[in-house]
Amino acid sequence: MPGSSTFARPDAAPSAPRGRARGQGMSWLAMAALLLVAVFLSISYGSRPIGLGVTWHVVPHVFSGDPGAVPGVPALDGAVVESRVWRTGAGLLTGAALAVAGALLQGATRNPLGDPGILGLTAGAAFAVVAGGAFLGLTGVTHQLWLAALGSAVAVAAVYALASAARGGARPVTLALTGAAVSAGLTALTSAVLLSNQATFDTFRRWQVGELTRPDGTFLVLASPVILVALLLGWTLARSLDTLTLGEALGRGLGVNPALVRGLAGLAVVLLSGTSTALVGPLVFCGLLVPHAVRSLVGISYRRVVPACLLAGPFIVLLADVVARVLVPDREIQVGIALVVIGAPALVVVIRRRGVVAA
Repeated sequence: MPGSSTFARPDAAPSAPRGRARGQGMSWLAMAALLLVAVFLSISYGSRPIGLGVTWHVVPHVFSGDPGAVPGVPALDGAVVESRVWRTGAGLLTGAALAVAGALLQGATRNPLGDPGILGLTAGAAFAVVAGGAFLGLTGVTHQLWLAALGSAVAVAAVYALASAARGGARPVTLALTGAAVSAGLTALTSAVLLSNQATFDTFRRWQVGELTRPDGTFLVLASPVILVALLLGWTLARSLDTLTLGEALGRGLGVNPALVRGLAGLAVVLLSGTSTALVGPLVFCGLLVPHAVRSLVGISYRRVVPACLLAGPFIVLLADVVARVLVPDREIQVGIALVVIGAPALVVVIRRRGVVAA
């Protein structure tokens, strides 16, 4: 009857938004649960088997005392658990930093291939840290953090300058190709410095491909405030990035200064990528993979994408690290290698599914 259909429509119309909100709520819960599982696995499992009871008995002593002197626990087991705790902390910080940096790059440049690794930031940070240690003797934690940030800033400036000089300007594909070229050149220079200096090579040979075992408690304490401030800055820029997706002219009409937003986003990206590289080395693809993955769960708004990256980024890094530990018995693979294995196919999927063109 006409009357029945008239009343059915108002009842049915709100169901879609409610269903969508319920689905997104489940997505947030799932991401939080998966991150907790990844933290548990990262602390509990590795190439050296240690019972769960011993592991979780030692964990409180990592923060309150000497984990190597826990009654009834072998000193070696205590030291292994301590290293896993710091390793997990490094994975949490760097995963969040790189994922949010990738989201900010994609939003500020409107480039679906935005990633600190692809656009040369991590390679620039790595070269600055290695060169500073080899030629200037700047091997302290504070020195490495500042060198990494400076290297990231110079590298991204070089990529944008070179891409802008190309025919058609700084288009997404041009930026990606220029970033790949700059990254390759800086990586080659980094390798040359390492091979010419034995002491520097011994210090950075594993760090060069990305590893979570290097940072200790002191390193994490010094790096955490920088990453947290940059993450907070990125979070506050999320609404402005949403506005910029409507176009610069409309963004200005709504009170957003595109140049200021992009400048602040660039500052946050430099701090995030530089600090994470100083911590664990140049990890690639995390910043590309995670933002695209979470968009399929929480939508395209950066007010949801950025906080979702805070959960999904650490999960991806910790999961890759756990797989790298247990994949080859009695020998651990660096997390950077595991991320490349995951991220390279992801790059192909992004190009094919999102149709990366000049934009």
